[in-house]
Amino acid sequence: MGVVSVISVDRLSKVYKRPIRSKSGWISDLFHRQHEDVVALDEVSFALEPAEFVGYVGLNGAGKTTTMKILAGILRPTSGTVSVLGYTPWQRKREFLRRIGFVMGQKRQLWWDLPAADFYSYLQALYAIPNDKYKETLGRMAEMLAVDDLLDVPVRNLSLGERAKVELIAALLHDPDVVFLDEPTLGMDVLAQKSMRAFFSEYNRQFGKTMLLTTHSLSDVEALCSRIIIIHEGRILWDGSISELLRRYEDRRLVRLRVERDGAIEDVAVEVPKGEVGRVLSEWSSLGRVLEYREEGLRLEGVLAHMLGGDS
Repeated sequence: MGVVSVISVDRLSKVYKRPIRSKSGWISDLFHRQHEDVVALDEVSFALEPAEFVGYVGLNGAGKTTTMKILAGILRPTSGTVSVLGYTPWQRKREFLRRIGFVMGQKRQLWWDLPAADFYSYLQALYAIPNDKYKETLGRMAEMLAVDDLLDVPVRNLSLGERAKVELIAALLHDPDVVFLDEPTLGMDVLAQKSMRAFFSEYNRQFGKTMLLTTHSLSDVEALCSRIIIIHEGRILWDGSISELLRRYEDRRLVRLRVERDGAIEDVAVEVPKGEVGRVLSEWSSLGRVLEYREEGLRLEGVLAHMLGGDS
């Protein structure tokens, strides 16, 4: 018997109705409303197994957040089937909601004037968390995030990075089996991002949770995920390992040059097939003096830019 998927998505579609403004003016719109279909998701299918940590990436408007909201039961799809932990998300059964966690970057739920510990006590009552379980989970996460001494400090007195950590505990305190991460490091500085990545990695390893990450930070994906799902204009372009995706583009190189011309120094990055590196060097040498040259394989950012036809 095979492993049962924790998340199963089959031919999921979501179509929004967008009003079309009439050229006849707003009075005509009142009586003769017209709409056009906007396809956010177009027969998307994928599955996640227990303890998987998967990146779900794409450009703005690709359908990432729509997918996450459907999986969390916030939105109802137009068609298709979804199972999360055996539940249909948009039925929003209490046991389903207790078993999922949703972490959204820069979305706050803690009470500004009170310590985080007070809000955690409220969450314990809300989710009916047994006292021993509550203390164990809170203690482990506070230790992992190094915030033991901050739990009794009013939230308004914490730094941005400290607030993000105590907010994260609030989102995970009820010990969910599935965690949805929507831009969890948004707005953080480099050190805070590194700290959060370390936590998510250790949390996944220690607790064995199934985690789905949407983010524009491909550094987050490279650090945390071995598998990536790429969505573009509502359709899945890739679902597989990051290493295999990079292997498919190993015949392309990223050439970085520092060139001096007309008294100015210019940094240049050019993506070309491996066999054309010499031509690029020759062309830039004819335009100025090449001060530095570096050649490397494409990383995830370059691969996505190539696949999606623009900046990632």
